[in-house]
Amino acid sequence: MDVNMLETLINSLGFPIVMVGACGFFIWKMYQAQLQDKERLYAELGKATAANEKFAEIISTYTSKLDAIQDDVKEIKDKVGA
Repeated sequence: MDVNMLETLINSLGFPIVMVGACGFFIWKMYQAQLQDKERLYAELGKATAANEKFAEIISTYTSKLDAIQDDVKEIKDKVGA
């Protein structure tokens, strides 16, 4: 939009009307950008959730292995008499 067109709009419609239109356009553009960001964030959240589920499974496996090691150490202590 060039300066002459803006001047013509202001002269024909008035400054407040043109500014309301400009603000409405700005709000619409910001809303569209927010929607795109939200979709991108939902996709990243899905990836993070999947990774967290895998990590939870791994931690569960290590917890059971640690419990087995603790039991073995306790048996060794009992046999040694410490």
